[in-house]
Amino acid sequence: MSSKPILKIRMLGGCSLTYGDKTIGDANYHLKKPWMLLAYLIVFRNRAIPVDELINLFYPGEQGKSPQGALKTLVYRVRELLEELGLPESRDMILVTRGSYAWNAGVPIQMDMELFELACQRAGTSWHLPEERLETCMSALALYRNDFLSKAMGESWVRPLADHYHTMYVRLVQTTVGLLAAQERWEDVINVCGRAIQVDGYEESFHYYLIRSLVRTGQARQALERYKRMYNLFYTQLGVTPTAEITELYQEISRACSRGPQADTEDLAAISRLLLREERLTGAFFCEPEVFTDIYNLEARSIARSGRSVNLGMISASMRDGSTAPLRLLSGYMEQLEDCIQATLRRGDVVTQYSASQYLLLLPAPSPEKGQLALDRILANFTEKYPRCPLLLRTSIRAVDAVLA
Repeated sequence: MSSKPILKIRMLGGCSLTYGDKTIGDANYHLKKPWMLLAYLIVFRNRAIPVDELINLFYPGEQGKSPQGALKTLVYRVRELLEELGLPESRDMILVTRGSYAWNAGVPIQMDMELFELACQRAGTSWHLPEERLETCMSALALYRNDFLSKAMGESWVRPLADHYHTMYVRLVQTTVGLLAAQERWEDVINVCGRAIQVDGYEESFHYYLIRSLVRTGQARQALERYKRMYNLFYTQLGVTPTAEITELYQEISRACSRGPQADTEDLAAISRLLLREERLTGAFFCEPEVFTDIYNLEARSIARSGRSVNLGMISASMRDGSTAPLRLLSGYMEQLEDCIQATLRRGDVVTQYSASQYLLLLPAPSPEKGQLALDRILANFTEKYPRCPLLLRTSIRAVDAVLA
């Protein structure tokens, strides 16, 4: 005699139920409320849920019709969904008691959230062998398709649970990466972190481990491209200050790039062609803040010997009343300002975006007053192109101090 199928429920990502060879999921239905009610009854299946609680949740402030009647219709629709699974007791999956509804706790189910949480707990125990922990971690990662009910993050009851499981997921990824790194399985780290970034692109550690693993596998150029994308996301768009770890990571990438196969030739002409990038031959030289810092220090060292003058300029953006501009507004206009800087300045000028609202510039000029003329030209060009820009642009400039031996 064959065993009875168990009802399998997934809520990490979208919501779906599988019984035998039949599956229903919220991706195939345009109505949201039946799925939210179904998910709510299942998640809180350990208690009977009062009608008033459900009305407040699904029909807050309803006017002109009976919320009790609307709730009954909603329950009916949920039962229709469940009938599609062919469950023998589909009509009894939702129990009605006096003034409340409840999920039938007598029906055996398997929930991905509970399996995920249990696997995370096992993975976090130190007495298991590393290989056993790693196997558990990989199984848990496979369960986490996306955040808990990711299509319903706006629901007040979903967010706390989503945060709970998401925090567990971040720790799980970090644990998995640590175990893989100990075995120098860098390709696996790249795969794990690449998938994790799809789930949460704003978790810095995922980017850090991915980029570091690219360096370890000899993919320094890919690591540099990833770093630039990460830098643009966190420090340009979100205005987050780079950590010491991130600064060290950039230096590691730079060292890896310099150790590439092109460094093993004695043909200086060939090396010169490799070093000279055509796309950088026009306009100002834009670079990451770490590179700008190195160039600034080089200039400060050479000023005392060469006697030439270099000035440090800044262009800052804020709202016209002096308040901080919203990042979404800043992002677009700072890109347009970058285009104006690029078109206005000369090849020998060096520029970096220092923060979400600031550009730093190294301007060779006889005096700060002469350097200010270049800043004025940038602002004039920007104002001409974007006269309706709501931002206020301010400039400042000072001579770079010489570093004396």
